[in-house]
Amino acid sequence: MNRRDRRAGAKQGNVDAICAAAAALKAQGRLEEAVQRYREALAVAPRSAIAHNNLANVLTLLGRIDEAAGHLRQALAASPTAVEVHNNLGNALKRLGDTTGAIAHYRAAIAAKPDYADAHLNLGSTLTTLGETEAAIAHLHTALRLRPFHTETHVQLGLALADRGDTVAALGCAEIAARAAEEPGFPHRLLGVLLARCGALDAARACFDAAQARDPTDDGIALLLAGIGAAPLPARISDRQNAAIYAERAGRWDAGASGPTGYRGATLVAEALARLVPDAPLDIADAGCGTGLVGALVKPRARKLDGVDLSDAMLAQARAKGIYDALHRADLIEYLAARPAAYDAITCAATLIHFGDLAPALAAAAAALRDNGVLVATLFPDDRNPDGFSVGSLDGLAQGGCFVHGRGYVTGAAAAAGFAVELLDEAVHEHQLGRPRTALVVGLRRRPRAG
Repeated sequence: MNRRDRRAGAKQGNVDAICAAAAALKAQGRLEEAVQRYREALAVAPRSAIAHNNLANVLTLLGRIDEAAGHLRQALAASPTAVEVHNNLGNALKRLGDTTGAIAHYRAAIAAKPDYADAHLNLGSTLTTLGETEAAIAHLHTALRLRPFHTETHVQLGLALADRGDTVAALGCAEIAARAAEEPGFPHRLLGVLLARCGALDAARACFDAAQARDPTDDGIALLLAGIGAAPLPARISDRQNAAIYAERAGRWDAGASGPTGYRGATLVAEALARLVPDAPLDIADAGCGTGLVGALVKPRARKLDGVDLSDAMLAQARAKGIYDALHRADLIEYLAARPAAYDAITCAATLIHFGDLAPALAAAAAALRDNGVLVATLFPDDRNPDGFSVGSLDGLAQGGCFVHGRGYVTGAAAAAGFAVELLDEAVHEHQLGRPRTALVVGLRRRPRAG
């Protein structure tokens, strides 16, 4: 062995040792320290696909998905056919809202290794979310042929079969999955959703109870239990659930608004505001402003534009756009109630969907609006309960912390808060499972105060 080869071998040995130390730190839960050790390895070997991939795995655990995706791209530049890296990058892109990119990497992994079960599972579950049910089922069947006893694959296949309307086969998948219920990491929550969608409510409740016992901080379980009639209906989702939902969505929220099948809530609200108040410059409160999609659309009509949201992750993106005159991290009810007669208009896209009881929010909005001011919002309709509200369906709404509201309920709650209903239309708000999701576009005008 010549001197150059010895140096290369020593360098690789050093990288391997650092990566092993980093892996040990990860196993101990010392994630930030693991990140630093992997960075040390990359300082020695900048093109180490293993170090980039493993660093990305730790960054993913820390919720730093953008950074993780960057390192996975560098890993692929060094090793273009690395199937695990393609699969991991697909997972990262899916979390960032780039479904097309995710699918491309899952397919690349399968092309390089046709018997790669993880890629078939991830591609199948992703296709399910797009409503491409038959293609999803085919990949999930392949994943099960490769790993016949893999619990998550059985559950994902069951969900795809439920989408197709094949309840009997979906329940068969649930029954097989349930045999592993005592194993560590068992997906009780996901199996509960599958069982509930198949009408097996008692079994679904047992799964949700088990999920809640494992993680009492998961407030979303309470909403799922309420959705199947096994817990009281909450007035709204908790601040903790709201933060968790939007911390995960913030990085992909704007991307989800692009294209003909993207999120349209911001556009619907801006268009409704223009219909209700066609000309005057306005003092506007954008309640639940998120990343600023509504703000960007209404800014040309604003004399003053304030944004309020509970999510730090969403507010950070709104702040970077420089749209708002002021941004506030606050509960919208508390914020509006503390600013009497301060605004001509309140915009509220995809925000009141997280409130079941609308009375407190509408009362706060009425207080914050000047006489004849307007509130424009989107809600999901409840056609089964026209005079009330319910937890959203388990095809995605309930999991996202959403309620549905009947038209009669909206009209009555608005009148009680001092509003006249001027707009109550239905329009496509977004797409789920490849199908359009309709929303109520609500336009309310504040009646003049007495005296």
